Amino acid sequence: MKKISYKRRILRMLIAVEALILLFSVLMLLKSNQQICEFFASTFARAWIFLFGNLFGWIPISFYELFLIAAIVGGVTLVVLIIVFLCKMQWRRLLSAALITAVTVLSFLNIYIATASFSYGRNPLPDEVYTEYNGDDLTFEQAVELADNLVNRGNAAYRATEHDAEGNIVYPYSFREMSKKIAKEYERLESDYFSPYTPSAKRIINKTIMSELHIVGVFFAPFGEANINGYETNLYLPHTMAHEMAHGKGVMREYEADLLAYYILLTSENPYLSYGAIVKCMYSAISIVGLYPNSQQAVTALYEKIDNGITEERNNYSKFYGKFTLLEDIGEFFNDLYLKLNKQENGTGSYFKPGEVTGTGQKDDDGKEIVQIINFSATQNLLIKLYKEARLY
Repeated sequence: MKKISYKRRILRMLIAVEALILLFSVLMLLKSNQQICEFFASTFARAWIFLFGNLFGWIPISFYELFLIAAIVGGVTLVVLIIVFLCKMQWRRLLSAALITAVTVLSFLNIYIATASFSYGRNPLPDEVYTEYNGDDLTFEQAVELADNLVNRGNAAYRATEHDAEGNIVYPYSFREMSKKIAKEYERLESDYFSPYTPSAKRIINKTIMSELHIVGVFFAPFGEANINGYETNLYLPHTMAHEMAHGKGVMREYEADLLAYYILLTSENPYLSYGAIVKCMYSAISIVGLYPNSQQAVTALYEKIDNGITEERNNYSKFYGKFTLLEDIGEFFNDLYLKLNKQENGTGSYFKPGEVTGTGQKDDDGKEIVQIINFSATQNLLIKLYKEARLY
């Protein structure tokens, strides 16, 4: 077998690097066009996630986690090799190592842009699951009824689910069973905006590091995997799963993945799946009431109506993750940077889309300024939509 000369091998790698840089530049330019983003999200990215999700989905271990470990080990090894090559003045090996690294990194970046980044710039969620409203679309009486319905449903879900001695929910399903149940709920979606494929959820083994970074879930498009923190076994587990699985259905913007997860779980008849989503949303529902004048009494009554067990369980969750503070700022920094690189200008603030109100300069009987509701927050809009469709009872 004829051996390829060093110069020819270097030339081939240089050509590969130049081609990958050109492809990267083209993809970055295309990302600025919403229709191109929509095309990539609904074709190439959807097909890739379907293929690799099915390829790796049946295996319980997280290939994303293995990839991270390999990347860290590879990075450390590369630094050591560079130092050795420099000390020994082995310039040929140094150049080869640099070019191999460039080809590897650029290949990964191009795959990630095509499978995930384009989806951040696609069209908004369809009307099937989301509609926006303003203050004229909901009366104070309707707002109170909406919140009251959700609080009642939350209390009922709490009583319908099993809890341990500390007040935390005990699921009757295994992790894999819950993943399949949520995937089944996603089958109710009708719009072709969403991929018909729903990825499986996988549990991360290195849960302590993930918790220190304050990360409860990660969707990794190149492997089509929805990865969940190994500690995430609390009342919010179904929502965390549904959120990461929503990314796999083509919904990459964080607040929209949250909305889709809420929509799927709030409209589920299974109390073990809906309970955590209801708990997350009932406080947003009460905040709707608080936007109206002379609402303090109603708000207080709604808070007092919430079962004490729900409050205790929420406190348990906060206390548990409150123990992890070592790497919190690092996790926040990199997540914020990642989202901004994907044109989410608010970074980690993009997990929530706030509403907009304007002050009138007048005070109500409670001494609070009366405001005009220009639009509600994203979560509030979803709740209003479900209320108007009589789906919050």
